[in-house]
Amino acid sequence: MNPNTQTEHSSRGPYIAVVGLFLLLGIIAVVVFLPRLRHNEALKVEADAVTGPPVVVVTKVKTGDKDTKLELPGTVQAFEQAAIFARTNGYVKARYVDIGDHVRQGQLLALIEDPTTEQSLRQAQANVMQLKAQLALAEANAKLADANDARWRDLYAQGVVSKLDADTRGATASTNQATVEAAKASIAAAEATVLSLQQQLSFSRVTAPFDGVILTRNIDNGSLITSGSSTNTTQMFTVGRSDTVRVFSSVPQAEAVSVMNSKTAKVTFRELPNHPYPGSISRTSASIDPTSRTILVEIDLKNDGKILPGMYATIQFDAPRAEPPTVLPTNALFVRTAGPQTFVVGDDNVVRLRNLVLGRDMGNAVEIVSGLKPGENVVINPTDMVVDGVHVSTKALQ
Repeated sequence: MNPNTQTEHSSRGPYIAVVGLFLLLGIIAVVVFLPRLRHNEALKVEADAVTGPPVVVVTKVKTGDKDTKLELPGTVQAFEQAAIFARTNGYVKARYVDIGDHVRQGQLLALIEDPTTEQSLRQAQANVMQLKAQLALAEANAKLADANDARWRDLYAQGVVSKLDADTRGATASTNQATVEAAKASIAAAEATVLSLQQQLSFSRVTAPFDGVILTRNIDNGSLITSGSSTNTTQMFTVGRSDTVRVFSSVPQAEAVSVMNSKTAKVTFRELPNHPYPGSISRTSASIDPTSRTILVEIDLKNDGKILPGMYATIQFDAPRAEPPTVLPTNALFVRTAGPQTFVVGDDNVVRLRNLVLGRDMGNAVEIVSGLKPGENVVINPTDMVVDGVHVSTKALQ
């Protein structure tokens, strides 16, 4: 190899190494500083946005429908329902019905064995018989006394006996007559006792108060029964009539007048889809409950056999309004310590905080009783940059 060539290569080596080093440093600088430059540009954009008016999305307040529907929960109850308690003490001698049995008015449900009342009744009946026998004896004595009194008056008129003897016979007759009247009064009292015991004994026959179905049964043959209806007393049966059912619902005060004016309703059940039951308001409590601020409404429905007492129902009322309500989107509403509020943007693009009085909540919108007018612009989903009195740039909701 030429010595000059070797010398030339050895002299270029340091230059190549320096160039490679600079290239490596350049690549490292690009990798390290380029993201930082981009981050600085993003911060600059955000800073520019902060220094300028915040952009807010606005929408106009609208009016709702004048004729609206109001859906409320309801509870089904039997048209007639009665808890049956015993009116006498004793043991259940026989039970003739069970849960789910259909019964007729006056049908015998159970028989209670009441030996105490039976014995008292027999004793009272015997007492009546004894008093009647005493009455017969008193009447016989009174008849004899009257006859003797008549004879002694005749003898006194003939001068045979003294006036004292004649008066004594008359007093005896009067006493015997009083004894007769007392005996009659005793018989009447004893017969009243018999009647009372017979009535008491009739309570041993437990009968159905009306046509219906046995909803509950809490006794069996041999169960000890105590009369009364206190919490410690066993309830024998519950009878309900459900050929017609009552559906109860509590209507808020704000909708009470409109619901009462409509008089119509539609009742649906989740278990009976596509099977609405048309109905009308049969009666109301005619007063607002001060605790819940609601009025109790009752709807009577003819039962086709599918509606069961105790079912949960959904009632749709027609609730016409005298004036259409003002409606606000829920994403423009927020609740703070001051209550429900929203941000309203005026023609000068200045945000104003507005206090509201809310009406019915419809899910994605809420009715406004006072605080807003239709046509006003409200801020949708306001951020922390939106405060009372700030100047904003508006963007209409698409």
